Amino acid sequence: MPPAKVCPPERLQKRPLPAIRIRPDDVFIVSYPRSGNTWVRFLIANLLAPDEKITFRNIENYVPSIYKSADTLDTREGRRYIKSHNPCYELYPKLIYVYRDGRDALVSYYYYATGKNVFSGTFEDFIFSPFVEQFTSWKEHITRAREFASKYPDRILILRYEEMLIITLPALTSISAFLGPACEAQAIAEAATKNSFEHLQKVEQESGGETLGRSSPSFEPAQAINGEITLFRSCTSSFCSKMSKPCGVWAIGSSLELMR
Repeated sequence: MPPAKVCPPERLQKRPLPAIRIRPDDVFIVSYPRSGNTWVRFLIANLLAPDEKITFRNIENYVPSIYKSADTLDTREGRRYIKSHNPCYELYPKLIYVYRDGRDALVSYYYYATGKNVFSGTFEDFIFSPFVEQFTSWKEHITRAREFASKYPDRILILRYEEMLIITLPALTSISAFLGPACEAQAIAEAATKNSFEHLQKVEQESGGETLGRSSPSFEPAQAINGEITLFRSCTSSFCSKMSKPCGVWAIGSSLELMR
C-alpha cells in the first residue's frame, strides 16, 4: 500500500523567485516563512495609507506579495513595496529583513501549513521534509542576510521579531527612516497603535485572514506564541534518536546568537 501523501509534490521543490522587472526604487520585505513578514507589510501599509483600514482584503494594493501579484506588478505606478521569502538579496535594490527565533518560526510554519491544508503529516514529518527548505533552511536564510548586510549596510534594514513584540514603535521609526523621507512622529505613533497584535487580531477576526474560511491565523494569540517553543523542545528528543544526517533545522540551537 503506497504511503499517504503528506503534501502536494510541488511544495517539496525549491520555490523560485517569480520573474518580474525589478525597478531601482523597489523595496522588498523579506523573511524566512512565519517570521514577521506579514506584520511588517501591515506596518508599511499603515504608513502609506494612514486613513485606510488595512486588512487582508486590501493589503495587496499597498504591499503586494510577489507570489500573488507578480503578473500585475508592472502596471503599478510609484515606488513598490513587495513581499518575498526568497533570499535573493543581491537582486533587491533595498530590503527590510525580519527574522525570528527559528524554533518558533518552524512550529508556526507547521500550524500555518496544516491550517491551509497544504501539509497533513506530523510535526516531525514536517521538520524533516523538504517543505521547510523551499526558501533554503532557516539558518542559511539569516546567515546570507547577515553577509549581505556586512557588504551593503545601506541597502538592508534588519528587524528582530521578538523585539517588535515587546515594543513596535522603534521598529516602525527605523522603517520610516530607512524608506525616507521619515514620517512625522505622530503618524508613526498612530501606525504603531494600529499594528499592535491585539488590534491586528481583531482586524483579522472581523475581515477574515489571508485565506477566507481557513483556520490559519497570521496574527497568533500570545499564548500560542509562548507555547510554540515548548512544542519544539518536547519533540526534540525523539527527533535526535532518528536523525541520520545533519539537517538545517538542527543548526538552529547553535545559531540563535547569529543575529543578536
